Amino acid sequence: MKNSEYVKSIVLDLLFTLLTCGLFNIWIQYRQIVTVNKMLNQEKYHFLLWLIFSIITVGLYHIYHEYIISEDIAKVVGREPGHDGIINLLLSVFALSWVADAIQQHHINEYYK
Repeated sequence: MKNSEYVKSIVLDLLFTLLTCGLFNIWIQYRQIVTVNKMLNQEKYHFLLWLIFSIITVGLYHIYHEYIISEDIAKVVGREPGHDGIINLLLSVFALSWVADAIQQHHINEYYK
């Protein structure tokens, strides 16, 4: 069930995120939500809910989202849960969620290669 359409360039994602002052990261979130739902074989994550809750909570929900999605990616790719989630949670707390997304994309790329 491997599919290369979910393998993305982390360097280009980071470059476009920096060039657009972070706006490209919204597209990355959408893409990763779709991909992780496919990896889990269920509709656990919803982009619109992520967007609305992130806006309402002034980004706090996004920090939580980075943690739980990292935990699910870790489970699917066979990594021990806990470690990735905490790292991505801390990165998000310190406004480095774009780095957390790069780590998540790295694991997604490994899964689909």
